[in-house]
Amino acid sequence: MIFAKLNGEGNYAVYPAAIQKALAYLKSTDVMQLPLGRHEIDGDRIFLNVMDMTTHGFEGSHPEIHQKYADLFYWPEGGEKIGVSAYTGTEALCEARPQDDISFLASAADESFLTAKAGFFAVFFPWDAHRPALMLGDAPATSRKCVIKISMELFR
Repeated sequence: MIFAKLNGEGNYAVYPAAIQKALAYLKSTDVMQLPLGRHEIDGDRIFLNVMDMTTHGFEGSHPEIHQKYADLFYWPEGGEKIGVSAYTGTEALCEARPQDDISFLASAADESFLTAKAGFFAVFFPWDAHRPALMLGDAPATSRKCVIKISMELFR
């Protein structure tokens, strides 16, 4: 997992080329002006989903995992709390949708929480279970969120 500020002082040259390409796209694109939905960056290998996300409470939520794609989340506005834990492959699934490259875990051991706010990005790999869209405060909030899907083939 990676968690950083998009326009921070980090040296993005140390990231794999696929992540550098995704970050360069975000830095050069006004994602607030993009229509909701899918936008290709490199065909099915790297693509962006723009959404208006509404956060929710912890109760009833489930951590998710992906096998074919890494998720790069970016928040141009708003934010969310995200649960994160190591995925070992032994956790019980409560739902699997392999056609959509997503499975939901019944629970996550040793879960930690990130506070993501405007300007931050995070990268979750297949070994990173993540529980997105949790409320930052006491009430749901809606804001723009970008999810770039990066094919794991690009990391080999």
